[in-house]
Amino acid sequence: MMETKRDLLEILDNIKKYEGTDLELFSELMDAIRPTATQIKQKWIPNLDRVIQVLEKNESFKNGLSAYLHRIVRDKKLSSSLSDANIVTGLDFFAELKKRIVHKFLPYQPPSDTIEHVLVNVFYHPSDGDWIQLISDEKGEKIIALLGIQGLFERDKNSPFFQDILFAIRVITHRITGNAFDADILRMVRNHSDNLFPFSDLQNKVDSFLKIVSRAPSDLEIIESLKAVQRAIDECFQFIQLAYANKSLYGISFKTHQQLMLIEMLVSRLQLITGFIVKQENENSFQELFKLFKTLVQINSGKTEIRPYINRSTQLMAHEITQNTGKTGEHYITNSKEEYKQMLNSAIGGGAIVAFACVAKMELASVHTSLFGHGFLYALNYAIAFTAIYLLHYTLATKQPAMTAATLAQAIEQDTKDNTDFSSLAQLFGRLFRSQFIAFVGNVFMAFPVALALVSLWGFLFKVNLAVHKAPVFIRDLDFTQSSLIFHSAIAGVFLFVSGLISGIVHNRTKYLRIPDRIIQHPILKKVLSPQKLQYIANFYENNMGGISSNIWFGFFLGFTSTIGIIIGLNLDIRHITFAAGNFALGLYGHSFNLSWQSILMSIFGIGLIGFVNFIVSFSLSISLALRSRGIKFKALWQILLAIKKQFLLEPKSFFLPPR
Repeated sequence: MMETKRDLLEILDNIKKYEGTDLELFSELMDAIRPTATQIKQKWIPNLDRVIQVLEKNESFKNGLSAYLHRIVRDKKLSSSLSDANIVTGLDFFAELKKRIVHKFLPYQPPSDTIEHVLVNVFYHPSDGDWIQLISDEKGEKIIALLGIQGLFERDKNSPFFQDILFAIRVITHRITGNAFDADILRMVRNHSDNLFPFSDLQNKVDSFLKIVSRAPSDLEIIESLKAVQRAIDECFQFIQLAYANKSLYGISFKTHQQLMLIEMLVSRLQLITGFIVKQENENSFQELFKLFKTLVQINSGKTEIRPYINRSTQLMAHEITQNTGKTGEHYITNSKEEYKQMLNSAIGGGAIVAFACVAKMELASVHTSLFGHGFLYALNYAIAFTAIYLLHYTLATKQPAMTAATLAQAIEQDTKDNTDFSSLAQLFGRLFRSQFIAFVGNVFMAFPVALALVSLWGFLFKVNLAVHKAPVFIRDLDFTQSSLIFHSAIAGVFLFVSGLISGIVHNRTKYLRIPDRIIQHPILKKVLSPQKLQYIANFYENNMGGISSNIWFGFFLGFTSTIGIIIGLNLDIRHITFAAGNFALGLYGHSFNLSWQSILMSIFGIGLIGFVNFIVSFSLSISLALRSRGIKFKALWQILLAIKKQFLLEPKSFFLPPR
């Protein structure tokens, strides 16, 4: 601690003697004052208090630091720091992300005649925006008074300082209106005519405000004009919120979301800096200047933030996608005994179709074609099977987690808002779990006998054991001690999660592009098809294209995985519980039912393990995305798990069987 104090005194002594404008000494002073991460958590900045004490007692240090700071900020332009710092520069997500990453490791250097140049080279540490905010307004007022810096509202409205703020206001306003009049933004709130458009009103109010300020009238007149600007800003915020709310009605593209985010950032910045123009009632001129300083440091330190930018850019789209899958997921959760039976019957149908796909895939392996050809045939086989299951309203158990996670996250969000003990959520999870359980049972217990019946029938008719060559592979793949069963099951779980996202993306895109309306109003189709037919096609597309796309992609993911693994030399493959059950039947028949009881037990255990990994990976990824999309903190999961445990101990049967 004593060494740090000597360093501060040495720096202040060097500043006192220095007569130039180099920023190095200011940077060294901030390095000495900057608190540690622990001190920031404790909201304690010990070295700042030490500097204040030294300046109060040592007149030469105070005068030297004051003169130095005045020199380095003299004639520095302020506008770019207010209008540009930490504002998204475009609508390209990846371009902005790349820029932030580059600037984090190779900081951008603004022109040396700007305040931004000072901020970049002095307050360059990621924590600077945080610890500067910890300094109280009273302490900031004391620092400004000690250094003999003029207060905010004592400055002439025609001074370069205020003119820079006014120029930043003008620039930001033009950027807001320029983006707000984009066609994609206007379509999000279609009931706004031009004369009611809040951004037009904002432009007019700001123009009027700037004209009034330029005439240098009384503060009262400026305040009234400023209040009008603030009301227009509030209306713009309402427009933005309405546009976001309409995403479920009209859909939303990533570009439109980026543009809305940019507009919201610009409107927030405009609201922030207009408050520094004129003194309001009970405002302290020195404290307001210090608030402006803290604002500049805060927005400057945030312009290289990567995680907050990614979260803000993707959260809304993730919410919309999971919202769409959540609506589908409601159909996968049974409530009554009748729904439980329907789920079982649906899963039985899905298992039967998978059994046919198992036999078909085994035969496709013997087709003489290229490596890519085999991958394509496998993918097509999977895609046809999954799409058939979907269109026939059957159930593939492993498709459920990606769908039901969003429904669960919605319940978590509601319970979090209501501050409940998550008991209702635990009951919902119990219904979800038994729905998953009976779907697994239906898939597995139907895939096995149907696959066995198919291969047995073929053998009876043609006296050929189709599975004899592949049987050892089928059995070995179900033994986790001899194969990468867990890893391959996890890969399938990831693909299940991704295919669930695809369903939500396609559904959102369908709404955004208004495809059903375009089908109904298609000029050529209207001539050859009746309105009823067009309506049927439009409804079918709207209700099913997300699911069809999801299942086709899932099939191609599974089909090409091993092919890609062979090409790049990695042990990549997939294991899916329902296909594993069908393959077990083929392996058993291929060995002429001559398997040891150890191999049979290991295979049965392997099927169960595959299902568990499929489920846990897919569900974990899906629930993580669903929670993040709703801004729910993961620490709530511990309370949720305790509530589920409590519910299981009270009613363990409800997790497997429906209520009577």
